[in-house]
Amino acid sequence: MTSRDLLMAYRWPAAVVLSSLVLAVTAAKLLSRPIPIAIQGGLQVDKLVLPPSVTIRSVTPLPVVVQEQVTIGGDAPLAIEGPVSVKSIAGTVSVNADARVSGVEGQVSVTADDPLAVRADVSVDKKITIGGKVDIEGKVKPTLLPVPMP
Repeated sequence: MTSRDLLMAYRWPAAVVLSSLVLAVTAAKLLSRPIPIAIQGGLQVDKLVLPPSVTIRSVTPLPVVVQEQVTIGGDAPLAIEGPVSVKSIAGTVSVNADARVSGVEGQVSVTADDPLAVRADVSVDKKITIGGKVDIEGKVKPTLLPVPMP
């Protein structure tokens, strides 16, 4: 058996191995990038396993309903347009828009350049500290502390 016969005998197995390597490298390059998927209509996601982050690009606003706890992380702020209903917040939140609060438990710190308009009844049980000028328009019900009897 000569070397020419040996080369002729191994040309098909070598071609299969070489083509398999080329296909594997091509598949690895294609699958290493995110696959863009266009979805027409509604989508309900029960659970995200992999990847741990999701990027959504949309021309029109997307209605989002969250039924369980969701943690949003990242360096960029999350821009939300439209009404938002929040049941509880753990941590600090910065709101740079008009906000309506139906009830507050705990301390509230307000820093504002413009006057703060309160359109509701306010009852205060503890000490209030105001650093600055206060203008009161309207009636204020004064209360007298009980005078101690000798």
